[in-house]
Amino acid sequence: MSDKPGSMYREIDGPAYTRREYMGGIPGSKIAQHKMGDVDTDPEDYPVQISLTVEEDVQIRHGSLESARLSANRHLIKELGEKNYKMILRKFPHHVIRENKQATGAGADRVSDGMRLSFGKIVGTAARIGADERVFTIWCTPEQAPVAKDALRRAYNKMAPPCRIVVERGEKLLIA
Repeated sequence: MSDKPGSMYREIDGPAYTRREYMGGIPGSKIAQHKMGDVDTDPEDYPVQISLTVEEDVQIRHGSLESARLSANRHLIKELGEKNYKMILRKFPHHVIRENKQATGAGADRVSDGMRLSFGKIVGTAARIGADERVFTIWCTPEQAPVAKDALRRAYNKMAPPCRIVVERGEKLLIA
């Protein structure tokens, strides 16, 4: 069975549902790694810091975060090489998403319980992200900045909310 559209889980409503010790059957996160590139290098060694920020409060599912991470990282490796940048994914999908599955088709009214006992079964996890929070950050040199910006553009095309690319450090180096 396929996932529901992201618009069903996008809004943050109610408190976070994160107490895993009381739940069973939570699917594992699809996110393979959070630090990419030259992970041993200190971020202060790079003169330019560029981040992808979200413009509104939103929940982003773990599959969407992994897809965005893969797309950006693959572009950076292809253009810059494995150890010439540092990128991190700053958010982790803690919030557990439930779905009250409904039977459809002929005779569904006899099989389905409707809204009775409608707490729902666990279907995945999501990261809750506030407005103007950073999702990805890339550290690079001024010559590599256009490639880093393009990688972040590819990442936000994989996510539902409106995003903005922000140069947080080294803006004067990019203009000069």
